[in-house]
Amino acid sequence: MVTKRLFFQTLSPSQEKILLALACYKYLTAGQLLRLGIMSDRANLNKQIAELRLRKDPLVGSIAFGVHPAIGKLENVHFLKTHGAEIVKDYLREDVVRFPKNEGQFYQKDYFHRMNTINVQIALHEEISKNDGCVMLLFLTYFDKVSTGKKKGYRAESFIQISENDYLIADALCMLQTPNRKELYAIEMYNGDDTSRVHKSLFHHLRALSVGQPSRMFGLDYGSRILCIFELEVYKQMAMKRLLEDERFAEAKFHFLFKSLEEIGQNAVEDWWLFDGTQVKLF
Repeated sequence: MVTKRLFFQTLSPSQEKILLALACYKYLTAGQLLRLGIMSDRANLNKQIAELRLRKDPLVGSIAFGVHPAIGKLENVHFLKTHGAEIVKDYLREDVVRFPKNEGQFYQKDYFHRMNTINVQIALHEEISKNDGCVMLLFLTYFDKVSTGKKKGYRAESFIQISENDYLIADALCMLQTPNRKELYAIEMYNGDDTSRVHKSLFHHLRALSVGQPSRMFGLDYGSRILCIFELEVYKQMAMKRLLEDERFAEAKFHFLFKSLEEIGQNAVEDWWLFDGTQVKLF
């Protein structure tokens, strides 16, 4: 097997791809690594991950979540350890490579929502890479933390300030460079059937838009949009209907784009829905 020497660590090409994928997406299951085309065989992939985990200075860590009562065994979630991040940083010649500093913050109750948020990131990243002149400039999530400058103070990187006493935390913030300009999106990944909660969440985004946020946070003088993604099609339709019936959203309909998780996996750029049933492109 062809190998490459990095920091005196002998890595196979597949192991290098695993490390680079984890540096990009932070947390990944074996299933997600397979969908990314890192390898085609699950058993061989798990063997490569195990080798990365079991080194004297582990490059990769894993979190086990046990058995879900309705679904069965949940896939382990893999992430870069400190030494793995250092290797990737040298390989990419980057100043910083993001990786989890506290794996204990990944809770089982957040498993499906967090992995679906990463599935959205994967779908967008993969589709954007196919479009000439387009690049993903950033993808910040609610589980990425940044210091507030206060003692022991941290907040989500997807934090959006609305007023001095009001804010919201989007599931993610994504900025794309397109052939025309930079495009900014707040992303909400909705699991479950609580359409009342969805409606309240999107009204909070409407308030943010009314004061120019999150565009102002990134120095943009034009509006951003909200990507509303639903685990199930039926709840997407219900949420669209509620916004259509709420006159407060009428003048902002072009700022709210809808897809199901299945739809964004098929094409993340084309065929987004406005809440009145019109279809539009992402940019």
